[in-house]
Amino acid sequence: MCGCVHTRARATLRAVNRSANFDARPQLAATISPLISANECADTREALAWASSVGYRGVQLSATEPGLRPRDLSNSARRDLAATLGRLELTCSGIDFFIPPAHFSDPVHVSRAFEAVEATLEFAATLGRAPVTVALGANEQCEIRHAIAAAASRLGVGVHLPVVSLDDAAAIELPFAASLDCATVLGAGGKPEELVARLGARLGSVRLVDLWRSGLRGAILEPRESRLDALALRVALEIAGFTASPLVDARQWSNPRRGLEQVLQRWNALIPA
Repeated sequence: MCGCVHTRARATLRAVNRSANFDARPQLAATISPLISANECADTREALAWASSVGYRGVQLSATEPGLRPRDLSNSARRDLAATLGRLELTCSGIDFFIPPAHFSDPVHVSRAFEAVEATLEFAATLGRAPVTVALGANEQCEIRHAIAAAASRLGVGVHLPVVSLDDAAAIELPFAASLDCATVLGAGGKPEELVARLGARLGSVRLVDLWRSGLRGAILEPRESRLDALALRVALEIAGFTASPLVDARQWSNPRRGLEQVLQRWNALIPA
């Protein structure tokens, strides 16, 4: 992408940043389950408070995380979670429902898998109809896909499916949308910024995570490691009219807390105020 395009995009974003009622926090959301898994936060409540304190606008929940499994949450607990998010000025950017993809087609597991997805969709509906990301192949046509679509449409909740290429998104239509994981796209030899531009309105969420030269997933713009063109990605998202918060996905990071802080700073510095 040429420098003149970057320059014009920077000017546009600065103008937006100076508009009335502008939220000074970067428009980013963070996965919080890695903070708990790494023992950097004791529980969900502490992780939410931390994310708010460092400047994230949104958080991504995990429906497979202890304490957040829909079947374990009473109506009172769900209301308390929603109230906590509001008090901390956080939005729920979405809910991850990650189980082995084979469970969606295995007769032994498929019924239970659907029940769990449906419960997660119902949970998401109570959190502002946050989209649910499911590890189901975007092109996979199976009975459970149609059942998930029906449940999502009934509840008014979007379902995001992982895509690595434009071909993966060929069969995507509402209530489904594409979930783009930057590290996965890089690993497949693609360019996330180009895929953003080509997906257009089918793009539902972007996972902001680099694939380092060492082969690890990690924070963007890491010296001597980074492969992701973060500025080109940010420009592509702006040009595409993408309005959701890019999700900083700290799963599998060696130090998620430090990495989440670094991404906030680095993403914000791409377009100086």
